[in-house]
Amino acid sequence: MIARPLRLLVAMLTALIAFAALPAQAGAAPTRAAGADHVVLLGIPGLSWADIDGRDTPALAALAGRSTSAAMSVRTVHPRACPVDGWLTTGAGARSTDNRTSAKSAEPCAEPLPPTLAPDGSATVPNMRAIVKRNDSFGYNPRFGQLAASVAEHGGAVTAVGPGAAYASADSTGRVRADYRPAPAAVDTALIERSALTLVDLGGLTGPGIARADRLRAVDAQVGRIAALLPPRTQLAVAGLADDTGTPHLRALLVSGPGTSAGHAFDSGYLTATSTRDDGMVQLTDLAPSLLAPLGLDAPSELVGAVYTRVPGPSGQSAIDELGLFDVGAQASRTVREVWYFFTWITLLPLVCAAVALWLAVRFGRRGRTRARAAVIRAATGIGVFFGAIPGGSFLVGLVPWEKSGDPAWALLGLTVAFAAALTAGALLGPWRRHPYGPAGAVAAATAVILAADVMLGSPLQMNTLFGLSPLVAGRFYGFGNVAWTIFAMAVVLAVAWPTAHLLAAGRRRAAVVVLSAVGAVAVLADGWPAFGSDFGGVLALIPGLAVLGLLLTGTRISWGRVGLVALGAVVVIGVIAVLDWLRPAASRSHLGRFVQEVVDGAAGDTLHRKVMGNLHSFTTPFTLLIPVVFVLLVLAVRDPLKWRAPALARAFAAVPWLRSTLIACWVTAVVGYAVNDSGIQIPAVALTIAAPLAIAVIAAVEARPRVD
Repeated sequence: MIARPLRLLVAMLTALIAFAALPAQAGAAPTRAAGADHVVLLGIPGLSWADIDGRDTPALAALAGRSTSAAMSVRTVHPRACPVDGWLTTGAGARSTDNRTSAKSAEPCAEPLPPTLAPDGSATVPNMRAIVKRNDSFGYNPRFGQLAASVAEHGGAVTAVGPGAAYASADSTGRVRADYRPAPAAVDTALIERSALTLVDLGGLTGPGIARADRLRAVDAQVGRIAALLPPRTQLAVAGLADDTGTPHLRALLVSGPGTSAGHAFDSGYLTATSTRDDGMVQLTDLAPSLLAPLGLDAPSELVGAVYTRVPGPSGQSAIDELGLFDVGAQASRTVREVWYFFTWITLLPLVCAAVALWLAVRFGRRGRTRARAAVIRAATGIGVFFGAIPGGSFLVGLVPWEKSGDPAWALLGLTVAFAAALTAGALLGPWRRHPYGPAGAVAAATAVILAADVMLGSPLQMNTLFGLSPLVAGRFYGFGNVAWTIFAMAVVLAVAWPTAHLLAAGRRRAAVVVLSAVGAVAVLADGWPAFGSDFGGVLALIPGLAVLGLLLTGTRISWGRVGLVALGAVVVIGVIAVLDWLRPAASRSHLGRFVQEVVDGAAGDTLHRKVMGNLHSFTTPFTLLIPVVFVLLVLAVRDPLKWRAPALARAFAAVPWLRSTLIACWVTAVVGYAVNDSGIQIPAVALTIAAPLAIAVIAAVEARPRVD
């Protein structure tokens, strides 16, 4: 009986150790040798890769053939970035927003207001003080106009052309720290030569009185005119730095001309940055430090983004097509998640199916229809395993270029179901199927291996998958997001419980402790190491969950002293990892090392406040308000199933003695995860999507056995 779970565990550990031995992806630290004398940014809110083609936008299409390119996430404070948001974020190098009173996508975006001009030629953004006050409530601490200030402080001249560029160049008082020109028509070679940095607002692509296609052609003509005027040693960046519709999208970024050192040019391939670790993907906050780099200027700490660099990749039409797929995938994932209410259905359906199966089983049992009752219970087992396999199967979708299908949203959902079905078949047909816990344990182990291997390889399966990362949400672009971490943590606890319990039952206490500790160490490494999961809060929750599992399985009394030691150990582990990350060069740090720097600078309080508020504001729908109630009822039922009229659960605990301890450990992990992460109630809700169906599968498998009365 012990050999099967041990073989499963050995396979899991072997895979994890093999992936851990692979070299971590390292971001190249940018050189600070000046590569350009002038940098020009053309801002076009709303520009996406789908807008660029050789017929309607010949200048942009030609530029794509001699540029280094990326899809750019323009998420700022709100899901949709308005033009003012994009310009403010570009100038501050940190997420910023206009003085909006609502984050609703239906609210129209305000256009940048023309600055007030003084007789001496200086310009002032009129509503800047209200903007500053509004941003104080979000905790991103933008230092407005920092991009222009950094150039000016080193003796460089800055020119701002158009209202949006004025917002980017304005300090917190509204004073524009640049030579201001009201319209792009003023841009000529002499103006560019006078400035180290020229910011040009070419206007958005939507507005009253003119069709978007006409506006796009007019903007393309301006791009072609200005590109032809560039003096030697000038870097040109064209950025769709905001949204122009109610739906957020990824936007286009093209960079051409000299890079950060002599001999290096942005003339082909993709852009990447350590903030995303994804070839062809950057963030809006990467723009400010990247505009300083070719001028030989180091980015001040207020600019939170990373300097983008060139990596090999296609150019021209091939790049346009490939980069456009980033947004196709993002929109399909958003559709399934938000429009089709994927997480609501995936949480409720297994519970509804279990309730129906229970009702039918009781009904058939009372009528003496034993075969029908057995068939219903077997079906409930399969349904539980299938729904428990959906999270793991959803990540395997990343192995397939599903974005190229005719209907990406249905392809994403269909492939998720197909891979989940494959995992279910393996779980139900493998040699472990004879044990009630076997299929559920196999699915949990497979899910844990899939996710650990993925983050150790650089998270290639995460982007735009249903339980993975979204560039539209832009919480992170690599490692474990809170949703994926929750699935991983539940899977690890559910997987390691079986071999640990069997070793304890065989009297091999030391071996059981070694197995639990080894799996826990690998899981914590995969979760927290900056080159892998790079997850701060996840480590703080995973260690207590595994510790509670070990204490319960070994029959060790849980005291406040032991709870304190476990909590201290979790803090020490993640603290050591974060400090090691902080000791690396600033450009190579993950958010773990940057948080240590915030602690050193005394700015960590704002980050913690933002995360706490994000946690508290996670109760946004009636469904989210039910999750705490469900969790309280679950822990009461697990504690005393007979009192809460759950005899099937009591029988499952008798047949699978470690099941109660495992469910309690999952409960603790989810609750602590809720407390220490900024996704709030989403973490317990996601925990239900894997723990609940797999628990149902175990209970049904026990019920399928002949009863001995």
